[in-house]
Amino acid sequence: MSEDKEIKAEELKKDAAEDTATPAPAPAEEPVLTEEEKLRGRVAELEDKLLRSMAELDNYRKRTARQFEDIARTANDKLLGELFDVVTNLDRALEHCRDGADIESLRQGMELIQSQFIGLLARNDIQPIVALGQPFDPKYHEALAHIDSNEYAANLVCVEITKGYMQGDRVIRHTQVAVSRGPVADSKEGK
Repeated sequence: MSEDKEIKAEELKKDAAEDTATPAPAPAEEPVLTEEEKLRGRVAELEDKLLRSMAELDNYRKRTARQFEDIARTANDKLLGELFDVVTNLDRALEHCRDGADIESLRQGMELIQSQFIGLLARNDIQPIVALGQPFDPKYHEALAHIDSNEYAANLVCVEITKGYMQGDRVIRHTQVAVSRGPVADSKEGK
């Protein structure tokens, strides 16, 4: 009997322990998603990625535009600095004229300034377009007049009105020219 009592005592202890113990939580069940819900979630995820990519691209465009403007601005700084030297020399020449300089010294000063300016253009790969006596070419020339010329054949540039310039193989300013019609026709031959 004592064995029976011991078994019953153990069973009572087990029952008491089970009653006082908190029940173990049931394993968390993941919600079962339908195929449609999964696809909607994936679409939302891809839309978010698309919006973020578009915003990133827009920011990149703005950033590169700012960088390009900064580069262009600073690239011109050197050229502008050299132009200021030319302007300073022109100011000196004008001051020299006011002081009663003779024409010859003024001419020499202007030639030096012109030489300085042509050197500045050459350092920046800017060259004048040779036009006089050349065949008219609209890639390089802008015709302002068509005139008779005994000196130049038809369709040759006979007068350079405004000098044009190129940087490398790119025209910066077209040369404004008059184009020859050829020799003047004798009015008696036509009658």
